[in-house]
Amino acid sequence: MNFTQLEYLKELYVQGTFSSAAKRLHVTQPALSLQIQKLEEELGFKLLDRTKRPLQFTEEGTFFYHKTIEILKMVEELKQASFELSEEIKGNVQAGIIPTLSPYLVPLFIDELTHSYPGLQIEVSELKTEEIISKLKLGDLDCGILSTPVSASGVKFDPLFYERFYAYVSENHRFFHQEKINVEELNEQEVWYLEEGNCFQNQVNSICKINYQKQTEQNLVYRSSSIESLRRIVENKNGVTFIPELATINIPSELEELIKEFSGEQPVREISLAVPKNYSKERQIAALKTVIVNSIPPRMLNKAKSWVVDTQLKIK
Repeated sequence: MNFTQLEYLKELYVQGTFSSAAKRLHVTQPALSLQIQKLEEELGFKLLDRTKRPLQFTEEGTFFYHKTIEILKMVEELKQASFELSEEIKGNVQAGIIPTLSPYLVPLFIDELTHSYPGLQIEVSELKTEEIISKLKLGDLDCGILSTPVSASGVKFDPLFYERFYAYVSENHRFFHQEKINVEELNEQEVWYLEEGNCFQNQVNSICKINYQKQTEQNLVYRSSSIESLRRIVENKNGVTFIPELATINIPSELEELIKEFSGEQPVREISLAVPKNYSKERQIAALKTVIVNSIPPRMLNKAKSWVVDTQLKIK
């Protein structure tokens, strides 16, 4: 038995097929199959039920897979030991960040990260919340930065900052000349929204109670995963969309009048650092947290008297 075989087994479990796993591992399918077969011969029991389609792990194979994940995590901890013993914080951190946050947050902290921790490399992947949680549990990510609260077992969440929601209103819209907007006066047909399954959109739904089933009268139904795309539609067409506070920082001055606060209690989204309950790279992740907090406008570090909007996400 060797660690390569364990890595192969993990990838096979994640991908679900020999062909996909072999492609991800950059090996041939026969080579992958041979290594799994050798592992089974050494263990003395079958890991896979090859009579089933799609591929299924046996009960013993599933149990062994979970033990494999534990072992691979411990191997990663050993690899990090030299970094932990060094005074310099260096190494690599795999971080997942939700797409409605990443393009606004990463440019804020990247310069300080380079200056303060030149030996530390952060690899950022834009992923949905469910994907971040899954990869944290598998050990494919070291940490995640996402909107909370989220119900997920095996993951710890550490709040970083609180980001207000704003309306972005076309200059042709009836609300354009108002200083603040009452969400109860919004017409569902005027709102441009992100695709379903996005936690930011779930929060928008909670704020203005959008009913997707009624979104049928528009000439254009545009479900996007990009806040910037929705901004362009509002600027060039009509209507309203929702944007997070960090997205307002780089909006040109000539378009700042399109940004509107909400009347009443201010809705905010809580942004948190997520890590597995048992994780390595503590010093590196702590350094990442430090540069993020130092890069955020101080007013966003406290929740104050705001409404933290639920993501409505429950992940097993």
